[in-house]
Amino acid sequence: MKILGIIGSPHKNGNTAILASKIMQGIKSKNSVLEKIFLDDLNLIPCKACFKCAKNGKCVLKDNFNSVVNKIRQADIIILSSPVYCETVTAQTKILIDRIDSSQVIVTKLKGKTILKRRTEWNTYTKKGIIVCTGDLSPMKEIKQTSSVMKRAFGDLNIKLTDEILARGLTKSGDVLKNSILLEKAIKVGTKLAGIK
Repeated sequence: MKILGIIGSPHKNGNTAILASKIMQGIKSKNSVLEKIFLDDLNLIPCKACFKCAKNGKCVLKDNFNSVVNKIRQADIIILSSPVYCETVTAQTKILIDRIDSSQVIVTKLKGKTILKRRTEWNTYTKKGIIVCTGDLSPMKEIKQTSSVMKRAFGDLNIKLTDEILARGLTKSGDVLKNSILLEKAIKVGTKLAGIK
């Protein structure tokens, strides 16, 4: 079983990354392969809306996007995490989600009209996903709103959302380490997904 943790926070030891790590800890089994990627370490260019991916199924921008998509394609479980920045996901996470969304479009012509369709490749996959979204003083409404943006990426890639951790009141990096209930919940989310009792 391959588990991929995608961290959208620029803080490698921040609350979002810690919770994602705890989930991975809960999922971990003898036969599992864990990989964590930090979007801030990658070269991800904002979508140019060129629609070249709609013709060949692959983004033509020269950066790390196609590599990330390949990792998602190979994984069985994906953990997508981001803190709330200005009422939505971080810029790093937004770039990934925008690129995923656009890469799943096919442009076709029908009776002289341009028709946009969704790719069906991902419909054959049985991937499971978990969302982690954290905020400082953000109201829970904003955290849920941010989570809905992340769910869009799962929908595009036919990843079944099995659980999510939405947490607020985490003002400083590492604050979550003082919250044993939240840490335990993250581990339980992982063990539940892995089928470990």
